[in-house]
Amino acid sequence: MAQSRIDIFAEMVKQQPDDAMIWYGLASEYVKIEKWSEAADALQNVLRINPDYTAAYQMLGTALMNQGLREEAVSIWTRGVAVAGRTGAWKAKQHMDGLLAGASAVVAPGTEFCE
Repeated sequence: MAQSRIDIFAEMVKQQPDDAMIWYGLASEYVKIEKWSEAADALQNVLRINPDYTAAYQMLGTALMNQGLREEAVSIWTRGVAVAGRTGAWKAKQHMDGLLAGASAVVAPGTEFCE
């Protein structure tokens, strides 16, 4: 079922390549089946078209984190928090603040701590 939705969104994107909502729909379908790289690519297009699309920052950071790209995810969420603050998307800002807090608790493998 998800693949047919992906096919539908992919066809819609071909017809309307500058529609951020269609790109976001495609990304959402990729997220459902954990195709993180494809989701990230679609979400980059969302932000290219509409840099104020705060939900795209949330999802893109998650897609990057799931690919093991922690620094990139943190950078995206940080940008998203700034955009959400500027646009008044307070719920999105709070959610990304929480994601950033969680990301700061993630420790890279092999990292040593001195007490």
